[in-house]
Amino acid sequence: MNFGTVDYAVRENGGGRGRRRTLRLTLIGHDDERELEGSGVRSLRLKRILRLTREAEQQGCRLCLGDLSALLLTSLSTLKRDIVSIESQGDTVPLKRKRNGAGRRKTMSGAPLETSVMTGEALER
Repeated sequence: MNFGTVDYAVRENGGGRGRRRTLRLTLIGHDDERELEGSGVRSLRLKRILRLTREAEQQGCRLCLGDLSALLLTSLSTLKRDIVSIESQGDTVPLKRKRNGAGRRKTMSGAPLETSVMTGEALER
């Protein structure tokens, strides 16, 4: 394991079911200190949210808000606000969403569609 990386165990189907899997995630990046000094704690957290979720997706898995909360030691309400902020800037945060209407859906053409964590508004992927 390299400095700044963490092995994080997840269940592929969430909850207590599904195959257990270990992801290698970069918790501390090489330029994180520069980001912290230049733009502050919130900017660094936004950058880490995108990095962690994208690395997980590249490894064939998606993190949920609980995973991010555990990794970043941040409350769920702060994470939700941060994700809304990221999405309002046009970025998509690849998260495992709840299946109660706030998860992955398909458009009429069959293309996947993401929904915003807070508003449930559809976002093109």
